[in-house]
Amino acid sequence: MRGKAISIAVGAACTLAAAGVASSAMGLGLQGVGSGFGSALGVVQAPGESRLLVVERDGVVRPIGRGGRPGSPWLDIRDRVGSEGLEQGLLGLAFAPDYATSGRFYVDYTNRRGDTRVVEFRSRPNARRVSTRTARVVLAQRQPYVNHNGGALAFGPDGMLYVSFGDGGSGGDPGNRAQDVRTLLGKVLRIDPSQRSGGRAYAIPAGNPFAGQPGARPEIWALGLRNPWRITFDRDTGDLWIGDVGQNKVEEVDVARKGQAGLDFGWSKREGTDDFKGGARGARETDPVAQYRHDDGNCSVTGGYVVRGAGAPSLAGRYVYADWCTGRSWAVDAKSPGAPEEITNRIGRIPGVTSFGEDLAGNVYVVTNQKVRRITG
Repeated sequence: MRGKAISIAVGAACTLAAAGVASSAMGLGLQGVGSGFGSALGVVQAPGESRLLVVERDGVVRPIGRGGRPGSPWLDIRDRVGSEGLEQGLLGLAFAPDYATSGRFYVDYTNRRGDTRVVEFRSRPNARRVSTRTARVVLAQRQPYVNHNGGALAFGPDGMLYVSFGDGGSGGDPGNRAQDVRTLLGKVLRIDPSQRSGGRAYAIPAGNPFAGQPGARPEIWALGLRNPWRITFDRDTGDLWIGDVGQNKVEEVDVARKGQAGLDFGWSKREGTDDFKGGARGARETDPVAQYRHDDGNCSVTGGYVVRGAGAPSLAGRYVYADWCTGRSWAVDAKSPGAPEEITNRIGRIPGVTSFGEDLAGNVYVVTNQKVRRITG
C-alpha cells in the first residue's frame, strides 16, 4: 500500500491477531459489521442513507448487505480502473454536502495507464446502482511511478473538496516534487468541483494560499507530503488530519487547524522530525503532532479519525490511527496532542488496516481488505 510495504503478504495481513471482538476493562473493542470483501479500502455513508458502502481497490463500491455480506455493486468502474500496482486502484470516495439534492459524489482512482483521475458521478439517495454515463472528469494528473498516489478525498467544513496526492513515487522523492509548488504531487489540494472557471473543470476557492503566485498551482492547500494515506476532518473543529507514510524510519501524523493554509509538512527535507535531504526550515514548515519509528516491524501509517460519536466514549476527542504492517494502533488527544497512547492492548492487533471510516453519527470503523469493524467502548 505504501512503497516499502509492498513485500508484505497481503493475505496474511488480513488476519486479526485477536479474533472476533477485542475488549478491555473499559469495554473498548471492535464489532464486526461486514466481511467477505476482497480489497476494501474504505467505508462511507451517504447523507440521508442508512446503509454503509465499502470502497474496493479493484473499482467496485458495494453496500454491506444482510448478514454483513457484500451486496451487489452500487458503483462498478472496473473497466476504467488500473489496480495492478498495490498502491493503485479506486482509492477514495466522498459525497458532496448537498448530495441529497444534487446527487454529486466524487471518486479518486488510477486509470489503466496508472494516472490519477478525480471524477464526479451523479446518483440519487438509496439508488441500487449508479449510472457510469454520469461521469465527469474533474481533475487529471500524470503519475511518474506506480506508488505514492495518495488518493483520499474529503469535503471540508467550508464545502470544498480536499484531495491528497503523494510525491509521485519511487523512493526519496527523486524529483523533489513535494516541495515544488509548480506541481500537484506531494500536496493536499482544495478545489470547488461544483463550479468551473479559468478553463478548468472546477473553481479555485478564495483563500487558497498559492493562488495568484506566479508559477504556483493555485489548487495547493498544503505541501511537503510523501504519501498522505488518508486525510480526514474533525467533525467538531474542522481541523484537517493527515497520516503521512514515511520512507525508511519514521511514520507521521500531521494536522492543519481549521483555516490554516499553506503549511509545509517537511518532506523531503525531513522525514518526521529527522533530517532527510536537509535544508533550511521554511516559515510555513510544521512538525508532526505524532510520529513513530520502524521498530518491531512497523512500516506504514494508516490515518484515521478524531472520535466524536457516542459509540466509543473512552476515545472521545482523540485521533485514532494504526500501522499497516504490525496492526498496532494509537490514540492522541486532538485538542492538545501530547504523547500518543498505544491502544493495541485494548483493541487487539489488526494487521492490514487499509483505512478507517466514519458514519453520519460519528461512529468510527476499521477496514482491512476483507472486513469492516466498528470501534466500540
